[in-house]
Amino acid sequence: MFIEVGPASLVVTVERGGKAYDIGRKRIEDYLGAILGDIRDCLPVLRQKAQRVLKAEHMPEVAVKMINAVKRVDEKTLTPMAAVAGTVSEMVRDFIRDEESDFIAVNNGGDIAVHNRKGREITIGIGDIRTGRATPYVLKINGLDDFGIATSGFGGRSLTLGLADLVTVIAESGAVADAAATFLCNRTNVVTDRVQRKRASEVDPSTDIPDELVTVSIADLSHEERGQALDKGLTEAYRLKKDHVIYDAVFLLNKRMVTTIAGDEYIRLEVHNGG
Repeated sequence: MFIEVGPASLVVTVERGGKAYDIGRKRIEDYLGAILGDIRDCLPVLRQKAQRVLKAEHMPEVAVKMINAVKRVDEKTLTPMAAVAGTVSEMVRDFIRDEESDFIAVNNGGDIAVHNRKGREITIGIGDIRTGRATPYVLKINGLDDFGIATSGFGGRSLTLGLADLVTVIAESGAVADAAATFLCNRTNVVTDRVQRKRASEVDPSTDIPDELVTVSIADLSHEERGQALDKGLTEAYRLKKDHVIYDAVFLLNKRMVTTIAGDEYIRLEVHNGG
């Protein structure tokens, strides 16, 4: 089912007894509209760096989830808006979940929240953000009941400080996966004159990071520059994994891939038509 309300475009999949189930469009649209209204009402707070938000208990649920997710990942550099798409996916998933549903997936422009009651194996392709085509990399997730998966990268819907073509993150929630993907993409970076940057406000006057220098173009990076950028991102990903913030992450930059996945019990990375 495809649902579009304001800036949110969701693909909602629900299965009961192994068969597709129509959960009802109108009630999802009404709930989604209410979530987006709460976000609009809280924008002055949600556009600040998360470390400046000291008390959130009085705020709507969606705002609290966004704030808490970003604080878990990196409250100094991220605003709660870094978790908005994943949070919306997660909340819609939880809204329609019931004891009869075997499987629910809410895909909000690539930020996905999943409920997989029976823990069956799920195959998720990793797409190229800029071309819209599939990459050779496929995730096999087996035995996880609730989780989120999100992707960030240069050329995507949001501005980035980094260089990665994409960073895909699997985490316990859609909100945390979204925030972590944004953070890790920002950290996949290197200082070089081959990259052009501008103040974010010059690219998008409505951005939540107006004073940050965001990436606007990338020339051919050297082998060493690609390696340095990926090493920085991967180091941060291992730290988040060690701290149990994320499950795993996959990075792609100029056809070079690195990942934290290494024989994990629940998550495998397969390469089609590759080695």
